[in-house]
Amino acid sequence: MGKYQLNNRPNIYLFCRPLKKAILFTAILVSISTNAQVRHAIDTIKYDLSKKGKFFIGLDGKNNIVGDLKVNMFGLQGGYLYNNRTSLFVGFYNSYANAVSIVENRTAPQGKTDSNTVYATYGMGYFNFGIEYMFHDSRKWRLSVPVAIGIGAGSYTRQSQRTHYDNRHPGIVPIELSINASYKLKWWLWIGGGLGTRISLTNAHEFNGPFYTFGLQIKTGAIIRRAKETYKEYRGMR
Repeated sequence: MGKYQLNNRPNIYLFCRPLKKAILFTAILVSISTNAQVRHAIDTIKYDLSKKGKFFIGLDGKNNIVGDLKVNMFGLQGGYLYNNRTSLFVGFYNSYANAVSIVENRTAPQGKTDSNTVYATYGMGYFNFGIEYMFHDSRKWRLSVPVAIGIGAGSYTRQSQRTHYDNRHPGIVPIELSINASYKLKWWLWIGGGLGTRISLTNAHEFNGPFYTFGLQIKTGAIIRRAKETYKEYRGMR
C-alpha cells in the first residue's frame, strides 16, 4: 500500500504543475484584456469630451434597499451628452413616501403589535456628480455604466411606544456604481432598467446598499427636433 502511494504522488505533481501554469497564464491573459478594455474606454471618453456637448435634463427615480428596508428616491438630473456616448451630469435625489416598517416584534403574536414593537424609517437626500459611458449602442439596445459621487445627509429613526431613537448623519458621501440597459420601443420611447450599489465614504454605513431602476424613457429632445423639422417642411411647402 505504501509503495502504491509513493508511485502515485509524482503523477499528481506532474498534473498539478502544468495546471497551475495554465491557471496563471489564463489569469494574466484576462488581466491584460481587462486593462486593454479599460484603457480603450478611457481613451474613448477623452475623445468624446473633446466634442461639443448637448444639454439634457430629465427625471430619475431609484428603489433602494437600505438596512433590509425599501427606500424610494425621486431625483432630477441634468448635464451634457458628448458624441452621443459619454455624458457628464449633476443630480439631486431625495427620499419620499417612506413607509414605517416593523424591524422588531418580540413579544407580540405574528401579525399583531404591542408596546414593545419597534418601527424604523430611513431617509436620504444628496447631490451627486457623475459620468456615464455607453459601451454598447445598437439599433435596439443601449448599455451604459454610470459612476457618481455625492454629498448629502441621511436620517434613521427607530422608535416604539416606550423609546425613541433618532440618528442623523449630516456627512453622507455616497459613491454609486451601476449598469443600465435600455430597449427601443419607438423612435421617441425607450424602456430601461438598471442595477447598482451605493457605498458611503463616511461612517454612515447604515445607508449602504443596492438599488435598482425601471421605467419608460421619453426622448423629449428627439420629439422637439422632429417637431422643428416637420414645421420647417410645412413652412417650405407654403
